[in-house]
Amino acid sequence: MVSRRSFLTAAGATAAAATVLSPLSPFASKATAAGVSLPVSLQNNSGSNTVYAYISGTDSSGWPVFVSANGTLNRLPNPSSAVTPIADYSIALGASGSAATKVTLPDYIIGGRVWFSIGQKLKFFVNPGTVPGVVQPALVSSDPNWATNWTFCEFTFNSANLYANISYVDMVALPVSMSSTGSAGNQTVSPLPSGALASIASGLKSQHARDGAPWDKLVIDDSSGGVLRVLSPSHAPVDFGNYWDDYLNRVWSRYSSAPLTVNGQGSIGSYTGTVSGGAIVFSGLNTNGVPFTKPSAADIFGCASGPLYNSGADARGAIAARLAAALNRSSLLVSGGNNQPDGVSASQYYTDAITNHYARLVHQYASIGYAFPYDDVGPTGSAPVDGHIQDGAPTSWTISLGAGASSGSGGSGTGTSAYSTIQAESYSSQSGTTTESCSDSGGGQDVGYIANGDWLKFSSLDFGSASPNQFQARIASGAASGVSGAIQVRLDSTTGTKIAEIDFANNGGWQAWQTVPANIVASATGVHDVYLVFPGSSSDFVNVNWFTFIH
Repeated sequence: MVSRRSFLTAAGATAAAATVLSPLSPFASKATAAGVSLPVSLQNNSGSNTVYAYISGTDSSGWPVFVSANGTLNRLPNPSSAVTPIADYSIALGASGSAATKVTLPDYIIGGRVWFSIGQKLKFFVNPGTVPGVVQPALVSSDPNWATNWTFCEFTFNSANLYANISYVDMVALPVSMSSTGSAGNQTVSPLPSGALASIASGLKSQHARDGAPWDKLVIDDSSGGVLRVLSPSHAPVDFGNYWDDYLNRVWSRYSSAPLTVNGQGSIGSYTGTVSGGAIVFSGLNTNGVPFTKPSAADIFGCASGPLYNSGADARGAIAARLAAALNRSSLLVSGGNNQPDGVSASQYYTDAITNHYARLVHQYASIGYAFPYDDVGPTGSAPVDGHIQDGAPTSWTISLGAGASSGSGGSGTGTSAYSTIQAESYSSQSGTTTESCSDSGGGQDVGYIANGDWLKFSSLDFGSASPNQFQARIASGAASGVSGAIQVRLDSTTGTKIAEIDFANNGGWQAWQTVPANIVASATGVHDVYLVFPGSSSDFVNVNWFTFIH
């Protein structure tokens, strides 16, 4: 499985960042050959009328490039000495809600990013070298972009495919969503839900009040006192010191007398070990001279140093990645924790008082997106939570700052795509329901305690110019015998046009999740407020995790 490592390069870096690929990397997958050019739509749904975009990466030779607004692939000059400002390759977007700005990628771009900034342009620099190195916006207060409101998504476009994802490995900031069309069909990635940034920031401040650790220092405010961004602990401006010591002592104590098995997955296989001489020693595993001793806080949060460094596509690297994931999630002491990662479910992550609370809160409030470099690690066969699109022969790619990207089916782009995965807890208003912790794949929250007359409203869902064929909902029920009800999908009001309905009763438990489809019975095109209305028994009869529409 592939880590969503940061591509950020700190000020003064001397080489462009690169992606390290594992044998299972989607960047290395083969499919129908992608064309050499790709139409890209950059959509401003941010609420601001001054937004800039940038497209950066390296060409097929590894040379750093920027794509300008006219679709030119600009290879950066190699300065003779010192750090030199990069020319202005900003792409000015239209006012919020206006038509998308069209740019064509004229060639393949590897290890790329699409950047957005609000209010002012970003500053990029280049360092001299055999291959010049790009100095990108960095998450340190001395960076010239520190006070600018910016964000990004990551991508690689090569002969194998387009692979693009959003990531919270570095920070949580402005919401980005994506959609694509091509041989893999229409694909979408949902943005950060409304209010999630503020909720994550508030949760970190509350966690600091509980345990005294510097979680509050991860919250960066803007000049007006609002939340500008939330940093991951690997970019913390302060040292977390001995934060992990008590948990590590308990882990080392347990596995001094009990075996720990870690499945490297893929072709790597499993290794079993115990603590010996202060390190976890796995029988038959060559550790390349770096034993699995107790890591520091920086080792755990960054997953890239000390005993948790990943040496590449080898067994030690695979085991290190899975130990890093288990430590960030504090899953080594829970039931089944001696069997990593297959013995632990998502509902058991982050349950220890000492854990990566940034990752816990990201997964509580964001429907998708990695929160640390090896957040892709999970039980064999589990669904990824990274939020990506992948297409071997893409025909279009839309990236939106703000509410959502067009579905690629002729939508206006002025609302959240109805064809994205819409988390139930991201409602804009509701009546009678309650959110609760969810044990379904990806964790987070679901909406429960739903009974007759309750409803959920989702504002401005964009169906595009062609009506969907199907509605799908991820639902569960532990209702008593004889208790049932319906999920009705209505447009623009609780009594508006009904376009779909699912009738449901007990399916084995309030967390016994299943995806249930329903045919669309009335056309839905353009942008609408969508209501989930729940007629049925007066007792609670259903929980909802997410829903989507299918062409």
